[in-house]
This record gives sequence, structure tokens and C-alpha cells, in this order.
Amino acid sequence: MEVLKIGGVDYSVYIEEKGISWSRNDVDSEKTKRVKNGTLRRDKITTKRKLSYKLFHMTREELAVLDDALSAATFSATYMDLHGIQTRKFYCSSFSATQDSAYSSDGEWSGAAFDMIEV
Repeated sequence: MEVLKIGGVDYSVYIEEKGISWSRNDVDSEKTKRVKNGTLRRDKITTKRKLSYKLFHMTREELAVLDDALSAATFSATYMDLHGIQTRKFYCSSFSATQDSAYSSDGEWSGAAFDMIEV
């Protein structure tokens, strides 16, 4: 079961098969360092998620709504995590899509892809 809701809109049905990449990234303070013998003294502050998505064909209007939601400085998203369905705050720094036909003003677009990084 795929889950992806952004800005109150459910995008779950647009997720490609194998179209999700999940990673957990640790955030350390500047106090984290290696001492003279090479041992790491770590000051871990927290962990953050990075999610990458690839989507099926969507109309220009649907992608415009998604682009507006992803363009916010931060936004809330509900998604499937390794630990179950989660809702967290994210930002998105890049979003791309390919127009299927140059001759259609409202035609479908494909290959939409974006990353969401937890704030």
C-alpha cells in the first residue's frame, strides 16, 4: 500500500512501481569528531528522512497543483515509512517532469520526480 498525501491531495495512485526511495540521515553536532587515536566521539542530534518519488502520467493541471504544494518553504506530507504511515514536515528543492507531446497544451506529462527532505 503506497501512501503520499501533500497539501490535502492524495497522490498515492500516481506513484510508479518501484518509484519510492527512502533514506534515514543522521544529523550530528559540530562536537562530533575523531580523537587522536582515531576513535569517533559522536554527538548525534537527530535523524531526518529523505524520500524520492517517481510518478506516472499526470495532467498539466495536476502537476501544477503538486508543484505549488512542493514550492512552499515547508509543507506537511503523509507517507509510508518503514515504521508505518507517518506525517512529517518536509521541503523540496527540485521537481522535474517531461511533457509527453509538444503538440498538446493540456496533454499528459510523464516522468515527474522529486525529493522531499525532512526539516
